[in-house]
Amino acid sequence: MRPERTYAWSLAVVLVVALVLRLAIVFHGGQFFWGDESRYLTAENAWKQWENGAGLRAGLREVMGSADHLGFKVMMLGPAWVQRHTTGSYLIPSVLVSLFSLLNIVWVWLIARRAGGSDREAFWAAAAMAGAASMFYWARHLMPYDLALCWALGCLYVAVKPLAKLRDSVLAGTLGCFAFVTYNGYWAIVACALIAHVLLAWPNRRAFLLRAAGGLAGLVGSFVVIGETVRHLLDVSLIASYRDFAETINQGEFHEGALVFFDYLWRTERGTALLWGAAIPAAAWWFRRVDHPTCRRGILWIAAIVALTGILVVGANVLEKFVVYGRLVRQVAPFCALLVGWTVARIFQDLPPLRTRECAALAVLVVCAGWSMATPLRQEFPATFHHRAMVWVDDYRKVHPELRREKFQHLHLGFIWPEADRTAQPPHEILLEHPHPLAWRPYLYEGFSRAQRDQIEGTDIRMRLILLKD
Repeated sequence: MRPERTYAWSLAVVLVVALVLRLAIVFHGGQFFWGDESRYLTAENAWKQWENGAGLRAGLREVMGSADHLGFKVMMLGPAWVQRHTTGSYLIPSVLVSLFSLLNIVWVWLIARRAGGSDREAFWAAAAMAGAASMFYWARHLMPYDLALCWALGCLYVAVKPLAKLRDSVLAGTLGCFAFVTYNGYWAIVACALIAHVLLAWPNRRAFLLRAAGGLAGLVGSFVVIGETVRHLLDVSLIASYRDFAETINQGEFHEGALVFFDYLWRTERGTALLWGAAIPAAAWWFRRVDHPTCRRGILWIAAIVALTGILVVGANVLEKFVVYGRLVRQVAPFCALLVGWTVARIFQDLPPLRTRECAALAVLVVCAGWSMATPLRQEFPATFHHRAMVWVDDYRKVHPELRREKFQHLHLGFIWPEADRTAQPPHEILLEHPHPLAWRPYLYEGFSRAQRDQIEGTDIRMRLILLKD
């Protein structure tokens, strides 16, 4: 089999496995665990407004009346309509979000190929992206992160196009704008993509300036069009709304930026984070041993990782302009995956595809991915635990009909915010228990301060069904 076919079939296997895993966590529950997931309901309410005769303007105001994750709310209009006219299950929009998570793996493969990488390099980049837990567990939640990342990676795909024309620069800026309005926190990856687009034209000054002008025109122009459309339809200032929304991004502590960045990656990725870290010095060792285009591609991925790290850490620790959350840190994952692909391709460049040593390396990647993804796969959320507990109570009372339903109670069956309940419980027997989702450390980097993290981790927050004793 030709090398390109070997890696094409291998990529197909990776994508199928990634899809199965994402659907598994989607159907295992977790939707609406986070308060911000309620933004999906604005799309649902827009259709209610329309169908109840309130008019188009009222429906549009539901989704476009505020700047917070505007693009996400607009994109959710489709699944919200399908949901209202079919089963009504929230699995419908959740499955869509998981498909965007899958599409981001494909984007990484496409970016590696367009940037000049071989089939081997692109396959390993996609495999590393698929093995990233930070790119995995959000697929179950109705959040805008993977949708925005999809636009951002589309921007990067256009940005690394060889011999890009002015229209490509405008398109890259437009896609970057879509990423920003879908989730405002991903402006940093958009900035890295557009800056890379401009710098890749050097030393051609004319192309350098054209790319800068085209990218800026696409970015700003698209935002102006969106803002003017909203102002014309709803008489709402999108810029003022963004300014007001930005002032609310202050949960957590500014000075923890560096701590959150590195600890989140370790707690989420584990062995995969070690592979990412090892790829940087390994790639640097190869820089003087490869041709200029290949070297420049590797430097680009490392530069993006360093730039994103600097933006987040300096913006939080030094400038105190925003708090670093886990969902912001995950922006580095695509570039880490691209660097892994670049490095592995150099290591095995003289070998036939997927022979013993390369398969052994792939097995290491799979083991690391399994280590980091095991907890999200095992997680159970309060709504699912409550349903299981109620079934358990009904079965238990069939054997013990003398027990009143009031004897059965739940502990920690909800989102624990801002502090865990330390109230002493009356004498009881534990009938059913499962770890609370917030017992998983990466979730505690979504707006919790250090004191709150310590408090939650110092408290037994297992979800429990208990039977009160007389």
